[in-house]
Amino acid sequence: MSVVTPDVIEPMLKNMQDSLNELAMRWRGSDSDEEADAIAHNYQVILRCMIDLGFRQSLQVEAELPDELMPQEYFDLYKEG
Repeated sequence: MSVVTPDVIEPMLKNMQDSLNELAMRWRGSDSDEEADAIAHNYQVILRCMIDLGFRQSLQVEAELPDELMPQEYFDLYKEG
């Protein structure tokens, strides 16, 4: 079994964070509830994956969705500290 090293994870997390920024922007500009729901779902999947990979930072406000659409795992990061 191979181990994923920080030099691999850090660029992945950066790319995923860029994706969250783009998805948040697309969510704010969405034309329908169906589109907004699909974008929010993809956003949540990516953020949960980031947390599983060790992401422990707060996101910039413009990169976040409204609290009710953010995964609970994101809020749990701040309860643990």
